[in-house]
Amino acid sequence: MAQPVFSILTVVEGAGARLGELIDSVRAQTFQEWELIVIDEIGGAQAVVEGYGDARIRVSRWESRGFGAGVNHAAASARGEIYTVVRAHHRLMPEFCERTVALLREHPEVDVVTVDAVGFTEDGGTSLRTFRSEGGVTAEPGFDHPVTLAEFVSGSVLYYSAAVRAATWHADGGYPVDLPTVEGLMLFARMLAQGKDIRVLPETLAGYPVPEDPAVHRVYQDSFQSAFTRIEELTDDPAVRAAVREKLRDIRFHQAMGKAREALSGSDAVSAREQVRLALRQRFALKPAIVFAALTVAPGGLRRAQSAKRALRSK
Repeated sequence: MAQPVFSILTVVEGAGARLGELIDSVRAQTFQEWELIVIDEIGGAQAVVEGYGDARIRVSRWESRGFGAGVNHAAASARGEIYTVVRAHHRLMPEFCERTVALLREHPEVDVVTVDAVGFTEDGGTSLRTFRSEGGVTAEPGFDHPVTLAEFVSGSVLYYSAAVRAATWHADGGYPVDLPTVEGLMLFARMLAQGKDIRVLPETLAGYPVPEDPAVHRVYQDSFQSAFTRIEELTDDPAVRAAVREKLRDIRFHQAMGKAREALSGSDAVSAREQVRLALRQRFALKPAIVFAALTVAPGGLRRAQSAKRALRSK
C-alpha cells in the first residue's frame, strides 16, 4: 500500500457510533492519499470495515481506555504526514483533505489548519448555524491570520477535526487522556502556548450530529472548566490569564444556571435558589437576580417556581 499523506484517526467507543457513515465520508474524499485507523473499544468494527474491502482502513481492537487514549494509540501506528481526528459518529466533507493539504503545502510555516463544521440531523438535514458561529464567532479574520492564545481563550473556537502536521502532533504529546469531549481544545491550547502556528479555513468541511446527547453535554461542561483551569497554567501573560479567569466565571455562571433550570423542572425551588445564588457570585445578571429574589421570598411556591423556570429559559 502506498504511503498515505493523511492519517485519519477514530475511536469506536459506544453504541452511538456510526462507523459506516464516517467511512463513507472518508472514502468520498476528493484527495485519496489517506489511511483510516479505527480503534475498536467495544467490538464489531472489524466486520464493518471488512465489508468495504479497502486496504487503506485498519482496525485495532483495544480495551476501553477513553477517546483520548484511543486516539493516541492510533497515532502511534500512523504513517501519514498529516493527522486528523474524527469521532465515529461525525464525518468529513468530501473536500476536507484536498483543501487542507493544499494549504499546508503552500504554507510550510503553518502547523495546523482548522475548519468550520455544520450540524446534521437524523433525517439528513443540516443546521443553519456552523460550529464557529454557534461558538460566538461573528467575523472571520481570514486564513492569513495566525490564531493567538488570547483570541482562543476569549472565544475563537476551533473545531477539533483539523489537519495537524504529524511532527507537530508528536512534539506536543498528543491528546490528553483525562478531559473527555474537550481533548482537541486542550491540544490546541498547548500548541498555541508553545507558539505553534494555527490557521482557520472558514469553510464547513466537517459535520457533527445535533441535537447533542444531554449526558455528553454535562461531561463536556465539567471537562471544559477543568481545561480552562489548566490553560491558565500554560502562560505568564497577565492579559491571557485575566481572560481565562473571566472565561471560568462565565463557565461557572452557565453551569449554575443550568442546574437551576434542572432543579426547577423538578419543582425543587430550594436547590434552584442555591444554584442561582452561585451563578450571581460569578457575575450579575438581572433576570437571575429577580428569580433569586422570588425564590427567597417564597421558596416553596410551585407557581412562583414555574414562573422562575420560564424566566431562566431566556438566559
